[in-house]
Amino acid sequence: MSATPERIDELLMQRAIEGLSAAETVDLDRLLRHHPSFDGDALERAAAAVAVAMLPRVEALPGDVRMRVLAEAATVIPARHVRAAASPPGAQAWPWLVAAAALALAAIGWWPSATDLPASEQRAALLAAGAAPLAWTATADPAAAGAGGDVVWDARTQRGVMRFSALAANEPTRFQYQVWIFDAVRDERYPVDGGVFDMPASGGEVLIAIRAKLPVSNAVRFAVTVEVPGGVVVSSRERIVLLAQLG
Repeated sequence: MSATPERIDELLMQRAIEGLSAAETVDLDRLLRHHPSFDGDALERAAAAVAVAMLPRVEALPGDVRMRVLAEAATVIPARHVRAAASPPGAQAWPWLVAAAALALAAIGWWPSATDLPASEQRAALLAAGAAPLAWTATADPAAAGAGGDVVWDARTQRGVMRFSALAANEPTRFQYQVWIFDAVRDERYPVDGGVFDMPASGGEVLIAIRAKLPVSNAVRFAVTVEVPGGVVVSSRERIVLLAQLG
C-alpha cells in the first residue's frame, strides 16, 4: 500500500504525456477515489501550460491570462515531488525532473513578453511564484531621507522589481539612480548592473523593473547608487542611497 502514491504519480504523468489504456484509466480512477487529496488534473494543466508556452507568438495573451499561467506553473508540482526529484536517482525521481524542467521552460518562455507588462503585474507574478521581498535600508545620503520599500528577485527567471517610497526625485540631466546586484560567485568589486532609473517629482510609491545586464547566479545584496546620466559600468559607490541584503 505504501507504493500507492507513487503509482498515482506514475499514471498521472503517463496520462499527461502519452495517454492511458482503458485498464490503466480504470486503475487510476480507482486510486484517485481512495486518495482524494491528489489533484488528478494538475499535470494535465501543466502539460497545457507547456504546450501553450511553446506556440508561436502570433498574438500576445492578455496580461491577466499570462500571469495566471505563471502562477499555475509555480504551484502545480507538490512539494513532495520536488523532494523526490532532489533525492538520489530512483524509479520515481526522473519523471518529476522532466516535469520540473518542462515547467521551468514554459515559465521562462513567457517572461520575455511579460517584461512588457506594468511593473505592478510583474511584481505580482514574482510574489505568486514564491519570491520573497527584501526591505530596503536607507543610508545617510540626503536623497534617501525617509526612503523605504523593497526589492523582489527571482533567480530562475532572472527578473526583479523594486518598490520605492519617499526616494528623492531626480533631474535626469543631472543624475540618475542605478541598481546593482551583488552575486556570491562574482568579485564583489564588480556587481551586476541592473539598470538606471528615475524618480518622479510627483512622489508616492514607485515600481521599477530590474534589467540585469548579466546572468546572476546567487544574488546576495542589492544596492542603489547615484550616478551620472546614463549610468556607469563600474560604480565608485560614493553615493549609495539604499541597500537590501539576504540573511
